[in-house]
Amino acid sequence: MLLDEYWEARFLPYCEANLRECTIVGYESAWRLHIDPAFGHVDMAAIGVEDVDRWLAEFPTAGVARKSWALLRSMLRRAIRWGLLDTDITRREMTLPERRRYEPVLLTIRQQRQLLRGFYGSPLEAWLICASCCGLRTEEGYGLEWSDIDLRRGVLHVERGLQWIGGHEVVVPPKTELSRRTLPLPRFAVKRLREIRNGAKRRLIGTMTPPQASRTYRSFCRRHALPCVPPRNLRHSWATNALAAGADIAVVSKMLGHSDIKTTATYYLKPDITALRDAQRLFERQLIN
Repeated sequence: MLLDEYWEARFLPYCEANLRECTIVGYESAWRLHIDPAFGHVDMAAIGVEDVDRWLAEFPTAGVARKSWALLRSMLRRAIRWGLLDTDITRREMTLPERRRYEPVLLTIRQQRQLLRGFYGSPLEAWLICASCCGLRTEEGYGLEWSDIDLRRGVLHVERGLQWIGGHEVVVPPKTELSRRTLPLPRFAVKRLREIRNGAKRRLIGTMTPPQASRTYRSFCRRHALPCVPPRNLRHSWATNALAAGADIAVVSKMLGHSDIKTTATYYLKPDITALRDAQRLFERQLIN
């Protein structure tokens, strides 16, 4: 079976029935721009490791190459599972371009304090409080509604996400089962949210769409000379600062809704130079005594 026939008849319908719309949009883009031109007219059984290696070497960036290979690999493995393909080249070692490690720009504790004070009274204040104090994913923060916040108990419930895909809003379930979680709010946040709720029941971002909320947040930061990071980095900032303050990594992982504590350690556990010097002092003390 030709790869483009397999895509149209089997793989894409499977994706549409089982995957999120945002994932499907990404798959369609990778297929149209990178996989179909190279392998669409090729019989699946004829695709070899050398063909894939040459194809990967032509990509201008490592990120695009890896995403495209991930889709091609998924397609071929699904074909094997369905009995449409016998040889599994995806288990062999491929020469993937080296990917640069993403180092997000983070807010310090002092900058977080400045940002929260600067948004006092703004339309996005409630959203910023929850997004920056609970380590929410960007889509979780945008999808948060006032009804998800229990101010009597001082907690919020993560029940959904709100994404902007192809020019329209899409409400999605939490990313994983562990992402459906109940999170405690800081005491100052509970107090301030009580003051500004005023009977509201809609989303914390009001009637704004996710792109509008993002633009409004950035614009407000610029106008008021506030420290600004992309909305998704509010999550990174909270996790990094919580760990630096001494929070247990297992607890931080649970707050973030990670399925594996290794993810938390890899992306968020970054001891600063002070913590590293403290470790050296402990080592020196043991060495000398």
